Amino acid sequence: MRYSKFTIALLCLCASNSYALELITATENQSVNQIEQKFDIDNLLISINDRLSNHKKSEYDYESLLTNIKNEKEHYNKAILALPNTILTESDPSNYFKEIETLVKNIDSLEKKSVEYEIKNKENYQDILKQYEIVNSQRTQRGAQLFALKKEIVNRIVAELSSADSVKSIDLESSMTCSKFQSINDCLKDTEKYTVKNTINSDPFLSDKSVLLSYKVIDASMNMNGELHYRVNMTFKPSYNNKIESLLNEKLGLKSTVITLTSNVDADWYVDGAKVGTGKKIYPEVTLGKHGIVASYKTMKKSTIETVETNAIFNYKFGKIEDKPATDNEEIKSIANKSAAEETKSKQTKPKLTMYANKEDNTSKEVNNKNEISADNNDKNSYEYYLGIKPLNKEEQDKQFKNR
Repeated sequence: MRYSKFTIALLCLCASNSYALELITATENQSVNQIEQKFDIDNLLISINDRLSNHKKSEYDYESLLTNIKNEKEHYNKAILALPNTILTESDPSNYFKEIETLVKNIDSLEKKSVEYEIKNKENYQDILKQYEIVNSQRTQRGAQLFALKKEIVNRIVAELSSADSVKSIDLESSMTCSKFQSINDCLKDTEKYTVKNTINSDPFLSDKSVLLSYKVIDASMNMNGELHYRVNMTFKPSYNNKIESLLNEKLGLKSTVITLTSNVDADWYVDGAKVGTGKKIYPEVTLGKHGIVASYKTMKKSTIETVETNAIFNYKFGKIEDKPATDNEEIKSIANKSAAEETKSKQTKPKLTMYANKEDNTSKEVNNKNEISADNNDKNSYEYYLGIKPLNKEEQDKQFKNR
């Protein structure tokens, strides 16, 4: 059994064809650029992104307005409930009536304002969607023209590959480490199939169905350490394959990919006006090309125009996060919690005195200061504790002390 150990290191790869093969010619590249310029949507996307961002802020302001209306109505209901008592206890409740009147007028004004906000926001959003429809229409037309150009490119490549003169000739210069006990020929034979396979994988015009026409060793030399340096020439019959299809789609922007959108908050995400999700990290699928991305959080927004060429990551970090204003109920709850915390703290800081019963009872009892003890003594069920005396009920204690 022949022993071999080798490591291939690619030094130089030179390909030459008896019939030149090009994925995209200079003329076809020029056609691609003309289509891109014709359907340049950068400025339009920037404008619509800004409008969408401002619209999200208006929506948040509208929600805040509805919250204010709710709070004012709660104040009004409380005032109405307290009205009978105010009439009975105050000699002149006119000021109280004025306060109720002010609340009614304020609620009416806020509700009218909310209706105007709602109508304006709906109209504005519909107009924004129409603008995005224009962008999508231009993107569709661009895609249709690029698909037509791709068809022409594919027909040209297939025709070239079908020609009898279409031969892919590759000159490869490489090196490897063989066993010191191997001959040059044995080492070259062991690595031939790997060299052919790697060459096929790295060339877009070659696939597993490509026929190897020839494999010639042009030059080879090996030193005493088993390091072999060699040059080979390979010729293949090229063919149309999935690698060509994928490369054309990528170069023409006719393929989709998954991108990652991240933020430090649970943002609402929009791509070209369409909401694609909510959260700190989402993974929408988009076509290759330019897209308008908007991240919205409460009154804050981030928007950019991105050229997507692969599955990239886009991060939108928001600065200082605005807290939602507390409602009356929340404020009352907060004050109550604060008072309870302060009361608990004050109790924890009071000095305590530990006193023990007689020797037979090793358990310890904790009592508060003297004021608390005297207060407890007023209770009929309370007990007095003295150093060294076993606790008794009040009546038995009084008897013992009187007898003494």
